[in-house]
Amino acid sequence: MGCFIGGQVEAMSFAFGEDDIVLIVDLPDPVSMAAVSLTVKASGALHTRATPLLTLDEIDEAARRQVTFRSPGT
Repeated sequence: MGCFIGGQVEAMSFAFGEDDIVLIVDLPDPVSMAAVSLTVKASGALHTRATPLLTLDEIDEAARRQVTFRSPGT
C-alpha cells in the first residue's frame, strides 16, 4: 500500500479485540497518510483508524515550543 507513494509497512500484527490488524506504516508526510486513508475508506472494504506516532525528537521539540493558551471563562 504505502510503497506506491514512497512509504513502506514497518510492522504488521494481528490482534484480539476492537482491532483485528495493526499496521505501522512509514510514509513521507501526513498528506501521504491522508491520501492512503481516503483511498482505503472510499473503497468501503475496510474500517480504518490512523494514529500518528511521534519520535522522541519530535516530542522534545514540542516540549520546547511556547504555546499561548487561556482556558475559556478566565
